[in-house]
Amino acid sequence: MSLPGAWPITDDVGSMRDRIDAFASGAGLAGPRLHDLVFAANEAVVNVLEHGDGHGTVRIWVEEGQVIVEVNDPAGRLTPAHLSPSRPSLDGRRGFGLWLMSEVCDGLTIEQGDGGSRVEMRMSVHEGTGIKPRGGAQQRLGVAVTQRPAGPLLTVSGDLDAITSPQLQAVVSDLLSSGRPFIAADLSGVGFCDSSGLRVLLMSTVAARELGGLLVLAGVTGPIDRLLRLTGSLTVLAVRDNAEEALNLLSEHRAGS
Repeated sequence: MSLPGAWPITDDVGSMRDRIDAFASGAGLAGPRLHDLVFAANEAVVNVLEHGDGHGTVRIWVEEGQVIVEVNDPAGRLTPAHLSPSRPSLDGRRGFGLWLMSEVCDGLTIEQGDGGSRVEMRMSVHEGTGIKPRGGAQQRLGVAVTQRPAGPLLTVSGDLDAITSPQLQAVVSDLLSSGRPFIAADLSGVGFCDSSGLRVLLMSTVAARELGGLLVLAGVTGPIDRLLRLTGSLTVLAVRDNAEEALNLLSEHRAGS
């Protein structure tokens, strides 16, 4: 067994993802399985930040052909009973975090005791293809707004996670409150999206439709596309290949409304 040590949990979740990515890829994990382990670890850390006391530890090691990530939360509020086999609804009111962790990991256990809660994620090492390693932190999120005839075009870049997704939500909320419910969002520059980011996309979609408008996503990358397919979100979200197609759909929708 190889144990490199423990890292404290902070709100710099982008750097934590990079540490896990670097260790796991060095241990031989690759492709979608590498992405899935980084994703699951991110969800466990965010759970500590949002529902625990905001501090804890992360450990990662290799044992018997598996990369193992352990997240400890001294608050101890997470229990095995929080794991549910049922997929959450797509109304954006509940998160997908724990359910997705159980879906993408080879093994997921939650223990609760006197020392708090402990989440252990396991992923067997074997070759995978399709999704490249992260290759550097992109914690900062950029959202550029361009006014187009069909509606505002949001160009989003960076990581869409629990720390940064409120920024995107604020931009969309401002547009909706100012009477602009027809919005296109180009996500081709987004390298990572977690359940918090997905929740913002779902809530924004619902909010736009309640105002008689439409939010269309464009440029959805491999990791985000897999997230949308795993959660069944493609049945709710409007998605097009690129920004121009998204804007065309907005025009068609406005003409028919």
